[in-house]
Formats: sequence, structure tokens, C-alpha cells
Amino acid sequence: MKRIGRNLVLSFIFGLGFFYSTAQAQYSFRDYNTMVGVRAGTSLGGSVKHFVTDHSALELMAFNRWKGWNAVLLYEYHIDVREFRGLEWYMGGGVHYGIWKEPKAEPPWVYKGTEDYKAYGIDLITGLEYNFYNTNLYLSFDWKPAYNFVDFTNLWWDEASFTLRYSF
Repeated sequence: MKRIGRNLVLSFIFGLGFFYSTAQAQYSFRDYNTMVGVRAGTSLGGSVKHFVTDHSALELMAFNRWKGWNAVLLYEYHIDVREFRGLEWYMGGGVHYGIWKEPKAEPPWVYKGTEDYKAYGIDLITGLEYNFYNTNLYLSFDWKPAYNFVDFTNLWWDEASFTLRYSF
């Protein structure tokens, strides 16, 4: 099972790399391509989002939760909400990798951290993003459930965060 999960994650990462390299040749109609931000919610961390086409973006998140660290790479598709200027909703998916180091480790599947723990798996994301008119500031709210292939093989359904971003 571990080998199948690892191969699935690696295939997904290579697929994202191929998509990114082919999408770079397309022209983007956005005034910006990259956004950096701070995430706060059930976890605390940062985010870098890079648009590869007008509606498609790759997002890298790193955040702290349960005294451990997670990194997430996502592909997101953005759709304008026509009724509200500056509002978009987005959805997508990706992969994650997390690590908890003993003795501070407090992942939810153990009573007390006595060893190092690792988790990797797949993620889904859906959210809303609002651009404050005539500024480079964006505020988004997202829900990001995840499924792990190792250690805690279960669904993490409770990851939700606000992200304040700056585009350049």
C-alpha cells in the first residue's frame, strides 16, 4: 500500500510539472502572476500562488499544525463570480507531506508523541477569493480536506483557513 501511495503522489507531481511547463507558453491576461500570503485558521502558515494561465494556478502552502509541519502543492482552477466584482471561487486538488518530530509531536492519531511521524497523501480545496478594489490585496477563505496514505490513514476534513495575499 505504501508503494502504491508513493507512486501515485510522484505521478501527480510529475503531471503537475508537465502541465506547468506546457501552460507557461500561454499568455495570461491577469495583471499579476504571483501572490504571497499568510494563512490563519485551523493551522498557521504561508502560501505562494502562481498563475500559469488566466484561470489556473499552482499553490504551495506550508503550515504548522499539531506541533508539526505540513507542505501542500495544489492545482487550482478559478472562476469569476459575475455578480460581485473582484470575487472568484476556486477548486482543485494536490498532494501533501507532513512531519512531526519527537518530543514535541502531537499528531491527532497518538496520545503522546514518542517518535517521529510522517504523513503524505492527497488534498482537495475549494474556496472564495476577494480582491479589494484597486489594490494588490486579496482575502480568501478555503476548505481543504485531505486523505493520508501512511500513519493516520483517514480523512482530515477540518482544515479551513483565511489567507491574506499580496500580488506582484
